[in-house]
Amino acid sequence: MKISGGPELKLLLWICIGGYAFVHTTGPLRAGDSTVRIAGPLVISGNPNYFQDANGQALILNGSQTWNTFQDWGSKGTLEPLDFDAFVTFLSAHGHNFTLLWITEMPKFCGFPATASSPLDLTAGPLPWLRTGPGNATDGGLKFDLTKFNQSFFDRLRKRTQALNTAGIYTGVYLFTGEWLNIFRCSSDGYPLTGANNINGVDDGYTGGKKGTRSITMSAPNAMTRFQDAYVEKMIDTLNDLPNVLWIVSEEAPANSTWWNNHQIAHVRMYESKKPRQHPVGYAALIGAPDTILYNSDADWVAPEVRISPAKSCGTGHPPCKVNVNDSDHSYWEMWKDTPQVNRNYAWKNFMNGNQVLFMDPYLVYYPRQNRNLCVSPANAICSGPDKRYDNFRDNLGYILRYSRKLNLANVTPQGSLSSTGYCLAQTPSVGAEYLVYVPSGGSFTVNLSAMSGSTTLSVEWFNPSTGIAIAGAPVPAGSSSQSFSPSFGGDAVLYLVDAAGHATSTKH
Repeated sequence: MKISGGPELKLLLWICIGGYAFVHTTGPLRAGDSTVRIAGPLVISGNPNYFQDANGQALILNGSQTWNTFQDWGSKGTLEPLDFDAFVTFLSAHGHNFTLLWITEMPKFCGFPATASSPLDLTAGPLPWLRTGPGNATDGGLKFDLTKFNQSFFDRLRKRTQALNTAGIYTGVYLFTGEWLNIFRCSSDGYPLTGANNINGVDDGYTGGKKGTRSITMSAPNAMTRFQDAYVEKMIDTLNDLPNVLWIVSEEAPANSTWWNNHQIAHVRMYESKKPRQHPVGYAALIGAPDTILYNSDADWVAPEVRISPAKSCGTGHPPCKVNVNDSDHSYWEMWKDTPQVNRNYAWKNFMNGNQVLFMDPYLVYYPRQNRNLCVSPANAICSGPDKRYDNFRDNLGYILRYSRKLNLANVTPQGSLSSTGYCLAQTPSVGAEYLVYVPSGGSFTVNLSAMSGSTTLSVEWFNPSTGIAIAGAPVPAGSSSQSFSPSFGGDAVLYLVDAAGHATSTKH
């Protein structure tokens, strides 16, 4: 394990026992970690809770995402360019290894509720198709030609995905919007698949109002899907050779978009099967629909609506079990109303259930309603610096990644019954056991260590999620079915126990 940090990190002693290493510290650990080169696309590991990399190493995906890291946003018709290099540095500084690039096909979306009154109309760009005319679309710009791609859109997509790859960050790429069509439409949005906005005779039948979803709620191929499919193939052509890519069809599409989502999952898989590389395909929560739709699909990974994802996300599709990345955008979007400890509970509980966490980080999108995001120096609804009150949660996603790298993820499984807290990841062979226990509210608790004999010694490490401080504790003997523990600090806590001879490394799945 590599510990990185600034002057605040004071490394006192490495203790190595039989190949296992742990660290005493008197200062907070930094969330950032050394960059790991991404050698190839992810595949589902032998432990279906996790992906594994091209080297066969099981891993988790944790990180932050935000709306405008691919397309620029802005109010008053003004796009505010984002410093993407700064965003990559921001992810790395918090120790994250996963993000999403959002895409909306709408030149304008209306009534974005960032303010308590007078919701904003925001513009977004670049867009996938060229605006050639003749004639103007409803947003005032030239009409789109859906047979001509805007190469600058795809060049930007490739450049930003490459930058994330260089930083060792996996990148989920949204192919389409869903929520925006479902909530933020208006008669002047310029949406390319509405008849008034293109020169190709393609029309989604939108007649006004906040919703206009016919381009994603069909039940069979039509003129719109032909243009959508060509766009998806262009996306794949642009990124197929990059190893850090994961696809995801849309975000928070309506409940009756299941045919369309399944069509695109199958389409991506079919088209990539002819390419050098195949990347995982994801399915995000549908508005007003049960998560079982995701689990029964043919997606490789899912982002459900449930707050704490189940220990197994299995259904009738192929593959039957999905890697579960719990995205707070769908499951915990009002987290700004809770305390930092309750926020941390969400992340650590999901990890203890064998799942991953993606933070819907408002980052630089000014969102004063309910004080959701009071970022620095807003102009045209976009800020110059992030709201630091989320830093502890951001850091905890990095801390979770650190502990995932200590564990043998190929072997550990959620075993909440082993701890009185109900939250434990463990492998329990008679030799080489390890336990990672989360204590959501602090205080004393017990762990069942009876899988090993009393002659076995377990190394102990405590971690304080509120401060980032890790402390080596006194070793304890195994053998007890109710070994008592109590952290020396208040609030939530993490306990890591491992056989002093090292954890088991053989794969049992």
